[in-house]
Amino acid sequence: MTDTLRHTVRVVRCAALAAAIGACNDNPVLPPPQIPVADQVILLYALNGTPVNTPSAYSILLPGEVRLDQTSDFDFAFDIRPDSQFGLGTTGDTVAALLPRYQFGFSADGGLQATTQVFDSINAAPSGGYESHNPIQVRDSSVLFATSRIQTCNFGVVLPHYAKLVVQKIDLVARTAAIHVVLDPNCGYRGLAPGLPSF
Repeated sequence: MTDTLRHTVRVVRCAALAAAIGACNDNPVLPPPQIPVADQVILLYALNGTPVNTPSAYSILLPGEVRLDQTSDFDFAFDIRPDSQFGLGTTGDTVAALLPRYQFGFSADGGLQATTQVFDSINAAPSGGYESHNPIQVRDSSVLFATSRIQTCNFGVVLPHYAKLVVQKIDLVARTAAIHVVLDPNCGYRGLAPGLPSF
């Protein structure tokens, strides 16, 4: 098999597998990254009990907070409700949660994954294991990974973007969540250390 044919087979395999398992991030078909890993602190307002003109959702692809009355281009949203309304328990306790797109009637595209890892020590997001259907309860200091909606990258492969999150402060009175987000703006790359990602 020639080198050209091997490369073509690798590209085809990656494209076929990417949507199903979110893999191929370490595959040499990815072009060199162009944009350094980004870092921002966002403020999300609960879906319930806050003004309609406040942002309740976040778009990794934008990246930034968005209002659900203005766009469907988001990756997860924030809300505060009794645990039973999230399907997270039956105590009636008020809890905060992040909700993937599926909760709003969209396809199960993108997702969230809680982790016990220390936020500052995380250098890469996992390629799989994301919860795309159900809410994930969060508290102050909760750490999660997030993956965006899949998209056709500018080099022709269908892949998501990846991020890590740490909840800095949930305010049950103001009904807000301050969240520190570090994301890789290079399509298909999972690196979350400062600078250009290497994988």
